[in-house]
Amino acid sequence: MAIKFSTSTNIIRDTDRELTYIPTPNAIRISNQISNDFKQGTRSFNIIGSYGTGKSSFLWAVEQTLKKNKAYFGLNLLADPKIDFIKIIGEYQSLKQSFCDFLQIKNDKDAVENIFSEIFNRYYQLGNKSPLLFVVIDEFGKFLEYASQNDPEKELYFIQQLAEFTNNSDHNIVLLTTVHQNFDAYAINLDSAQRQEWTKVKGRFKEITFNEPVEQLLYLASEHIEEKQSAVKKEKNVNDIVNLLTQSKAFNINEDYVKEIAKKLYPLDAISAYVLTLSLQKYGQNERSLFSFLESTDHTGLYQHSILSDSFYSVSEVYDFLMHNYFSFLNSRYNPDFGAWKSIRTSLEKAGTLFDHNLSDYEKIIKTIGLLSINAQSGSFINRDFLVAYAERSLNISNALKIIENLELKKIVLYRNYNNRYILFEGTDLDIPTALYEAGNKIDDITDVVTLLNKNYSLPPVLAKRAMFETGTPRLFEYKISSHPISLKPEGEVDGFINLIFNESDILTDIEKVSFENQEAILYCYYLNSKEIKDLLFEIEKTRKVIEENPDDKVAVTELKNIVLHQRNLLNHKIQNSLFGEKASVIWIFSGQKKEIKSQKEFNSFLSQICKTVYSKTPYFNNELVNKHRISTSIHTAKRNYYRALANDWDIPQLGFSADKFPPEKTIYLSLLENNGIQLCNDNSSNLVQPHDENGFHSLWQASVEFLDSAKASKRRISDFIEVLSNKPFKLKQGFIDFWVPSFLFIKRDEYALFNEKIYTPTINEDILELIAKVPKDFEVKSFALEGVKLDIFNSYRKFLNIDSNNNGSAQTFIETIKPFLVFYRALPDYSKETKRLSKESLAIREAIANSKDPEQSFFEDFPTALGYSVSKIQKDRSELQHFIIQLQDSIKEIRNCFDELVNRFESFLQDKYFDQPLAFEDYQAKFQKRYKNLHRHLLLNSQKSFVQRLDSQIEDKKAWLNSLAQSLMGKSLEKFKDEDELLLYDKFSDMILSLDSLNRISMVKFNEEKEIAIDLQINSFGEGMTNKIIRLPKGKTKDVNVLEEKIKEMLSKDKSIDLAAVTAVLKSLL
Repeated sequence: MAIKFSTSTNIIRDTDRELTYIPTPNAIRISNQISNDFKQGTRSFNIIGSYGTGKSSFLWAVEQTLKKNKAYFGLNLLADPKIDFIKIIGEYQSLKQSFCDFLQIKNDKDAVENIFSEIFNRYYQLGNKSPLLFVVIDEFGKFLEYASQNDPEKELYFIQQLAEFTNNSDHNIVLLTTVHQNFDAYAINLDSAQRQEWTKVKGRFKEITFNEPVEQLLYLASEHIEEKQSAVKKEKNVNDIVNLLTQSKAFNINEDYVKEIAKKLYPLDAISAYVLTLSLQKYGQNERSLFSFLESTDHTGLYQHSILSDSFYSVSEVYDFLMHNYFSFLNSRYNPDFGAWKSIRTSLEKAGTLFDHNLSDYEKIIKTIGLLSINAQSGSFINRDFLVAYAERSLNISNALKIIENLELKKIVLYRNYNNRYILFEGTDLDIPTALYEAGNKIDDITDVVTLLNKNYSLPPVLAKRAMFETGTPRLFEYKISSHPISLKPEGEVDGFINLIFNESDILTDIEKVSFENQEAILYCYYLNSKEIKDLLFEIEKTRKVIEENPDDKVAVTELKNIVLHQRNLLNHKIQNSLFGEKASVIWIFSGQKKEIKSQKEFNSFLSQICKTVYSKTPYFNNELVNKHRISTSIHTAKRNYYRALANDWDIPQLGFSADKFPPEKTIYLSLLENNGIQLCNDNSSNLVQPHDENGFHSLWQASVEFLDSAKASKRRISDFIEVLSNKPFKLKQGFIDFWVPSFLFIKRDEYALFNEKIYTPTINEDILELIAKVPKDFEVKSFALEGVKLDIFNSYRKFLNIDSNNNGSAQTFIETIKPFLVFYRALPDYSKETKRLSKESLAIREAIANSKDPEQSFFEDFPTALGYSVSKIQKDRSELQHFIIQLQDSIKEIRNCFDELVNRFESFLQDKYFDQPLAFEDYQAKFQKRYKNLHRHLLLNSQKSFVQRLDSQIEDKKAWLNSLAQSLMGKSLEKFKDEDELLLYDKFSDMILSLDSLNRISMVKFNEEKEIAIDLQINSFGEGMTNKIIRLPKGKTKDVNVLEEKIKEMLSKDKSIDLAAVTAVLKSLL
């Protein structure tokens, strides 16, 4: 059977076909890796490679090798194995469905179990002697793409089950898949939880990268061409072009390797071979496109060239092949080099109009320069000597020098002196060299080097690696350019400065002095070659001047900008090359002393030494999630969870976190507190176990305690605490501070008073902890020092609260003592907080408690003053202390009981008004309920119904029952009463009882509600007493009543009092 080449291998279709396959060193390496990993127990492999790299062909070759049809690889998995293959090619559908289709299984609820059962049956049928079953899934990415968009959890779980099924090293079942991109790339649109599952499944596979480097493609080409080559090799020219390639540094090559394969590549020359393979990687599909080229029979291909000519297939012909076969892509905006290809076409068109003779030679040079501009690496030498030599040996141009000069003369090509290469030039009327020379006379000499350097030069911050390793804290040094030494304090994310100093004057002594006096992390670097830097800046400014004068000449501006870019790169090179090594022209200074730094490694190491010196008390905190300036969104969530656990579960081991799980908040707790000996919950002691000093946390703890001690004299903002930790000798990262400060303050919560916007905060919960971290400037702390008479007063307070006296008067006991007063006031009903029906002393002490902002001031100034005492008075006569405490007790008792007194007065009002003797609550409640037992409730007004319902309620608590009556009458509970509401309540209660009694009398008269109207009429007067009459009237006479009512109204005068007296007299005569 003839050997065939296919642009695309199908692992199912091509199983029995004989294809052209050349195993590359990369493919051999991968096959060996699979073999070695298999022997180590790995069974699931995922091969990752871009389009056209030969993954499908590799799978085909693996099968042919294992079946011993061909020996492409040395795959020695088992001795004399019996082999079978299950092969599936990816589709945009469920992988489970594809297995069901392949294995002819119904896709029902038992499908997964049946799939694995059928796979295992196939494996079992291979026998007991070295069975080997390969499950091969090509284009696996299509299944992953489907899974990410259709029920990801379900689809991904099946993939996980499949990988886990094959990963049983007791069986020889191998899962081999191929994808075009990383496993995670298919999960880009999933949510966070789904992506985590995706990553978990990815871990079930051994990932193998399958991208062929340029040398591999050249190897394939050489092997393929050598088989068919029949032309006479031009050995001398082949070697000459290899030497030309090496000297030009156009590509990053292995010189020995290129020399080895160059002869095999003929008629491709070494340079055109590199241009071709790089172009096919960029615009085509790697191996697939390479073999398409090698097998191409069109007029631009290698086959036709070999028939018609024995010359080299040059870069010019590579251009023709690419333009013929990739025309659509190269001329689309999707082409990353669209501008460069357009420039080639434009230059070719211009040459066609300007030259009549030797046009093909001009075109070859243009195509060569164009493709080398796209593919050759920066820093290569594409100069006149190179082009002339290549044109003569590969392009068959005898007068190359004249051709190049004519192209330059017509401004089709341009030679860039600054980077030693020819480029295609679209043309301009501006004489750039002359314009640059003239610009030098138009600009002033450079005097402000620093401003121009900052404008043209920038360096990224440097991470002090050893410092980070030793403390877990990333230390960043930022470059600062100046003409004199700086004295700045590093803030925020920046931990230090590398001060590059450019000054043509001798200021070394000044630098040493500033460095000695400045204790910050600043490494000074004094440049001795400032003039060279100054000259380069002058050249940049000249070029910018020309750009400024010719803004409309787009071609010239583009070229001038390239010149500026080159000059800036040269500036960067000059500055950096001056720092270290033999050519160093700088003096390094730290802490007033010169330092010798010979290399980049020594430089970075010295930055770490600076950190160790300046930030000597930085603890070791190895938690990269937290120990940074800005934490991620996910850690913000973990921070809230940590605060919640700290505030609510501090008395549970490990804050109540599950023992077998490690969410971020738990790892933060362990690394921050428990691993450093800080135990919030200790079975052996009720006291806090302070940190050990293994990780340097003892110094941090001491500094934190000292801050609290400093708050004894006056309040201190928590932002001041953070300021201490943000500066030397700690300079902690903000992420670390956001966890440490709330944690420490919570641990020490009983040893100080916390104020939020000047208001005392007795309880620290999770919300307060979060606010402390977010807005520390809003919070203050106040610690206490109790001694002398203050201690006596303090212990008297404790005795009053039935708390044991304390000889030391610690902050913890102080907070323990003040809290009952504040909690007592907050628990009072509004009536008790506002009523004026208290003694003058009680009103004063209530006011003092209500306005308490500073517990210490309240205890020792406000409370005694409210009752007419002072600390000095008590100090002179200690008997005054006893009187003060007794009066305080009386006032507190009066305030506490004043609401109960309101309830008692309401009860007394009921008893005095409606009963002839005092009754127990149960008795008068029952009497009121019995009083209105026969009341027609459905005829009552809404306000009356509400009152009666509450009157009838079976509430057994007196205070609650009376409160419900008051709520019904006044629209608010007794707790919300003001003093003036009390008398109003009595009036409304009397009116309600009066109206209900009247309705009660009507209810006792048996009348037909549907046919009759009943009215209870009462008239009271002195002398005659009360006249009472229930009037019943048929509803049919309502009309007569209305007529008479209108006549009476017409007879009434305009004096309301006379009218009422007259009507009443008439009523009395009628009763």
